[in-house]
Amino acid sequence: MTFIASVIAKDGVAMVADSFVTTIEHSIDKDDFIDYLSKTKSKTTIPITDLINLFQRRASHTRNYADKLFQFDDYSAIATAGSAYINGVEIKDIVKKIAAEMQIDKSVYYSRDIEDILKEFCNYIKKDVLEHLTKYDCGETDFIFSHFNRAADLPQIFLIRIKSQTKDNHDPNDTDIVTYSDRTHLKILTDGQDGFVDRLIFGSLYTNTLEIKNHFIDYILKTFKPKAEKRKEIIEAINDFEFIRDIVTKDFFSLKFRELSLQEAVNLAALLIKIIMDIQVYTEKIPTVGGLIRLAVIQKETGFQWISGDKILPSKII
Repeated sequence: MTFIASVIAKDGVAMVADSFVTTIEHSIDKDDFIDYLSKTKSKTTIPITDLINLFQRRASHTRNYADKLFQFDDYSAIATAGSAYINGVEIKDIVKKIAAEMQIDKSVYYSRDIEDILKEFCNYIKKDVLEHLTKYDCGETDFIFSHFNRAADLPQIFLIRIKSQTKDNHDPNDTDIVTYSDRTHLKILTDGQDGFVDRLIFGSLYTNTLEIKNHFIDYILKTFKPKAEKRKEIIEAINDFEFIRDIVTKDFFSLKFRELSLQEAVNLAALLIKIIMDIQVYTEKIPTVGGLIRLAVIQKETGFQWISGDKILPSKII
């Protein structure tokens, strides 16, 4: 698990990421097992299928000092949440290699439009993902790409997503394997273990929009049983965001943020990760957000700058 965030300010963007990497293992919860035994007729034998179904993926332990926030170019940075490796290579090293290859001719690179840069970056990532899928399944992985657009004098944030797929059932020609979308209008973009702060900032409907759409579709199809040609029309209409825009936007941005200074954006980014780190102490799960916290900013005058978390600290052992 992890937590990453970017916060847009009037004159730049602030970014934050934790450094915990969580190891996931399959295990059987004691309470689930006792509950199963109380309901099953046989107390001496357990069918193999039932036993397999009792195993669940759970966080086992964490390690510290994983790099999840790194500079991409003079005016861009990337934070990552999800898989730590693709095809056996740490994502940090993959991103650094891509950045070096894309910026061989810096004068050409910095003259390019940000959309072109993002498309090429996604194509590079897709090649690594497809190679990974020849041997392993691929879990969903997100990148927050933060950028200051000097031509437009505008801080921007984009979400790049690697779709979850299996090695035995994927289409190499699928155009949605790696996608990107502009999220600048949100002003704040979080990812990873971000459900709590997402609901705090945007309201519950924002995070449940897809679930709401699917509920509408299931209810209408089961209740009215439309013919095949009408079913397609109904599904397309509901999947059109405009269909539920009025409902959702009433709940959007439950906290109304004013235009922030860059210092305030840094403070807010730090506050968001602090909320997650503090609240997880009171939950049943092991803490999966924490460790060394990395903070950085991007602004027009100086480009990318580290605020904290980029230097090796003196050992506390001696």
